[in-house]
Amino acid sequence: MKTINGTIAAAMLGLALCNTSYSQPKSKEAATEATPSMMKKDHLMMKKGKMMVMKDGKEMMMDKDMTMTDGTKVMMDGTCVMKDGKKMMMSNGDKMMMDGKMMPGKMNKDHLMMKDGKMMEMKGGKEMMMEKDMTLPDGTMVMKDGTCMMKDGKKMTMSEGDMMMMDGKMMKAEKMPAGPKGQN
Repeated sequence: MKTINGTIAAAMLGLALCNTSYSQPKSKEAATEATPSMMKKDHLMMKKGKMMVMKDGKEMMMDKDMTMTDGTKVMMDGTCVMKDGKKMMMSNGDKMMMDGKMMPGKMNKDHLMMKDGKMMEMKGGKEMMMEKDMTLPDGTMVMKDGTCMMKDGKKMTMSEGDMMMMDGKMMKAEKMPAGPKGQN
């Protein structure tokens, strides 16, 4: 009987020690991974059609055009001129970090994306291979090989990680917060 009680006690002690090790963060980085201060990092955001500035945890209306540290210019109407000269318009929920990185408002929005050299379609939260060429509501045509004919007649080819929103707005991979970089 003492042997059984000793075995049970040792097993319980072992489980308690395992549980303690799992409850501790793996590293200092893991402990600070999602703190509220990180969620309040300074940025610009399109909110209900108006540009807002989040600075030191306080949100205020954007009152002048701003230049990000990488040279990207953001206008009060949400127009962005990237450092390479390309223009884009921010949508509700989109964030522009002060270093010029764009964070789309809703990554689960329907979109097309070049991923692993193939055009993928995100529709209703599900990702699938793009089966046929598409014409978006704004007139932009997107081909299965990643070639796009923009509504203004310009032709471009999507690079790895580039996203085309269903409203015809392009999000270049180099402005995305994470994931593969665009090929230049």
